[in-house]
Amino acid sequence: MTVLRKWNYKTHDYDPYEIPDDWHPCVYTNDMDAIVTCPQCGKKIRYGDGYTSNEIHTSMGMGYAVCKDCYEKEMERRMHEEH
Repeated sequence: MTVLRKWNYKTHDYDPYEIPDDWHPCVYTNDMDAIVTCPQCGKKIRYGDGYTSNEIHTSMGMGYAVCKDCYEKEMERRMHEEH
């Protein structure tokens, strides 16, 4: 398993977040056609079609690319937790 960091809205800190080793999440690439894995659901997406995650980040706070469906769910959680 690979361990990433996922934002916890209740504690306002990151929790360890495990994903399978065969998933390939990406924070940045120059290749917009690269196929990457959404770290939320495991769906394969074209990097250029991804959205910057509000929840799953590198140690420097950079968001991984997530699919549209997962991004929308993240936004719903974010809006719910902020109000």
